[in-house]
Amino acid sequence: MKKIIQYALFLPLFLILIVGCSGGDNENQNNELENNNQEENVVNEDNNNQNEDNNNQDEANNNQNDDQNAHNEEDNAEDKDQSESDQNTDLSALEELETDLESEDDEDETADEDLNLGEIYGAANQRGDEDGIWYDSEKGYFILDLQAGLTNFDSSQDLDEKWIAFAIPDGVSVPDVDDIPRGVVVVSLPDGHTGVAVKVPNLKGLSDENVYMELPLIGEPDDNDPNENLYLYNVDGNEESAELIGEIKSTRNIDFSVMAEESE
Repeated sequence: MKKIIQYALFLPLFLILIVGCSGGDNENQNNELENNNQEENVVNEDNNNQNEDNNNQDEANNNQNDDQNAHNEEDNAEDKDQSESDQNTDLSALEELETDLESEDDEDETADEDLNLGEIYGAANQRGDEDGIWYDSEKGYFILDLQAGLTNFDSSQDLDEKWIAFAIPDGVSVPDVDDIPRGVVVVSLPDGHTGVAVKVPNLKGLSDENVYMELPLIGEPDDNDPNENLYLYNVDGNEESAELIGEIKSTRNIDFSVMAEESE
């Protein structure tokens, strides 16, 4: 009985001790947990501060990029303006150069009113005495084997883009066929005759130029007042327009009578 009483007295004390120890452990755990929470809060605050710093740095970088882009746009605009200015300058220089070259060409060319026609000789001849004109039965027209040209005896003048014209008799004409050589235009001569103008290469100073071709002709000569003169012309071959410059000294040897003989 005495032992039971002793155990009864010791048991509450043991429970109190256990509870006291347990309470201390809980308090320690609570303290540790609070410390851990405080440390986490400090770390989180540090992270927040770092994130804020990073955001500020990103914003600063973005502002710097915006400034750089604006600067680049200004540079590009200036470069574009400079490029356009350089192009305009080059274009102006090119136009001035072309104008200067045209002026030089104009100075080199002799004006028509300044030409010394007395020193310009022309030629319009058939090649060969007997076979200079023949009839092509397959094509149905005559062919004039023609030599035409100019000679300039004045060294101070040039002949550029000039045509020499000779008369064809009444009753004779140039047919509208594909075989007409290039550089041939039919013109009206001052005396009313129909003429054939032939383009001659440019002559510079003392020089001469000739062209050779086979010229189709049709008809039968019927002319009691033939024109054996030669003339100098300006001609637009595309528009088939002609401007008489004047009559020149000439050598002309074309016998159209063979066309009448063949017709008989």
